[in-house]
Amino acid sequence: MAHGHIAQQYPYWNRTSGRDHIWFFSWDEGACYAPKEIWKSMMLVHWGNTNTKHKNSTTAYWADNWDDIPLDKRGNHPCFDPRKDLVLPAWKEPNPGAIWLKLWARPRNNRTTLFYFNGNLGSAYEGGRPEDTYSMGIRQKLAAEFGSTPNKQGRLGRQHAADVTVTYLRTEKYYEELASSVFCGVLPGDGWSGRMEDSMLQGCIPVIIQDGIFLPYENVLNYNSFAVRIQEDDIPGLISTLRGINDTQVEFMLGNVRQMWQRFFYRDSILLEAQRQKKLFSEEAPWSVEVSKLPDDDDVFATFIQVLHYKLYNDPWRQDFLQTKDTRLPNICSRTS
Repeated sequence: MAHGHIAQQYPYWNRTSGRDHIWFFSWDEGACYAPKEIWKSMMLVHWGNTNTKHKNSTTAYWADNWDDIPLDKRGNHPCFDPRKDLVLPAWKEPNPGAIWLKLWARPRNNRTTLFYFNGNLGSAYEGGRPEDTYSMGIRQKLAAEFGSTPNKQGRLGRQHAADVTVTYLRTEKYYEELASSVFCGVLPGDGWSGRMEDSMLQGCIPVIIQDGIFLPYENVLNYNSFAVRIQEDDIPGLISTLRGINDTQVEFMLGNVRQMWQRFFYRDSILLEAQRQKKLFSEEAPWSVEVSKLPDDDDVFATFIQVLHYKLYNDPWRQDFLQTKDTRLPNICSRTS
C-alpha cells in the first residue's frame, strides 16, 4: 500500500524504479527485512551480510529473526549488496578522556597486548548468552582457543597466551585496554556489534572475523591497508597469523588507522549538538571541548557525502540514465555532450 502511494503520487520513484532513493535500516541485521519493492534502492545499514556464507538470519534474538518473512513480501534478495548499498559506522558516544589522551595516536611501543577482545563469550562463561547461535558461534570459538579468563569449568583457552586478552569481564578501562593493543577483534553479536568503531577510535588494527559480511565503508575504502580479515574456519591459527605479520607492515597499518579513524567518528554531528547545548545552557560540555580540538579531518558524514558524490557519476545503472535525462541545460553545459 505504501509503495503504491509513493509510485502514484511521487514522480521520481518510477523514473528509476527507486534506484536513486535511499533507505536506512538500523536493525541488528540491517536490510535483511527490506520489502522486495524497495530493494533496488540504496540501503544504509550497520550490517553488511552478503549472504554468501550466512544465508539465514544470524541473530539469536527472536524478535529480529527474519527467516519466517514470506518470500512474496521480502523477495529473495541478500541482506546487503556491495554494488549499491553502504554500511555506515555505528554511533559511539564521545569519551572526553580517550580524546584528551589521544588514544588513537598511541605508538606501537606502548601497545603491549598483541590481540584484544572483550565481550560476551557465550554460555561457557558466567553471564554469557545461552544461545549457541549467538554471534554465529564465532565468539565462542575464539574463546575456546584463546580465552584469557577462566570459564565456568575454570579452564582457559587451549592456546591462551600472556599477550592475548579474550575476556568477558567488563572493565572501566576498556578504551585504555584497546589502545594498549596492536590488534583488536571485530566480531558480531546479534548482527552488528560496533567493535570496528571501538578499534578504529582507539588506534587499534581491526581483526575482522565474520565471513561474507561487510564493515563500514568496506566497499569503498582499502581495508587491506589498515585491517586484517581472518576466515571463521581459521580461528585456531589467528594468533600465529598475527605474529607472522612483520613490523614494517604493522607500523604501516597502524599509521593508516591513525589517518582513517575520524571516518568512523561522528565528529561534526557531535559539534552541532555541542553548539545547541551551549546556546541552551551557556556552557560547554567536557566532551565538546575535547572534540573541538580534533583535526578537521573527514568524519562519518563527510565520507558518506563523498561516497554519494562518487556514486552519482559512477554507478553503472546511472550512466544510461544520465545520457537520456533531460537536464534542460544547453548541450554545451552537459557532461554527456
